[in-house]
Amino acid sequence: MGSYESMKTKLEAVGIYSITENSNISDELKAYAEGIDAVFDTLDEMTRECFTETAESYGITNRERFFGKERTEYTLEKRREILRLAEQTTQGRCNIKAFEDTLKGYGLSDFTITELFSMNKVAININDALTEPIKKMVEERIVLDFPAHLNVVAIFADTTQ
Repeated sequence: MGSYESMKTKLEAVGIYSITENSNISDELKAYAEGIDAVFDTLDEMTRECFTETAESYGITNRERFFGKERTEYTLEKRREILRLAEQTTQGRCNIKAFEDTLKGYGLSDFTITELFSMNKVAININDALTEPIKKMVEERIVLDFPAHLNVVAIFADTTQ
């Protein structure tokens, strides 16, 4: 039921209004409904764009910008998948699988993680073709997202775009 029908039904239920198709009050309600329906449409869009699972345009783009880069070269579903990974928390997990998911959340796909126990390091060999600004962003995100007690080193292959 649209806002016109909703208002009409409620006013007629009061018992003092007789709303016919061409009456002044009907025209007034239709005018209100135009504005109200536009507001509801905007609210529906805003609600949809607030969640990764339902966002279709600016909601996806804004989240991607927050995480460093718009990924317009991917399908909407792939972009959502990357965002889901980027938005996750490790929830106490400090293992290779959690680290892989974090790196996939950056949009990386071609990497290996090596634990160097004797040197107390974790080496991440990244083979994705990345520009220098993206490499810098990845390094910054690693510092922010990986546990502070780990000495994590990112090693980029010479495959710049």
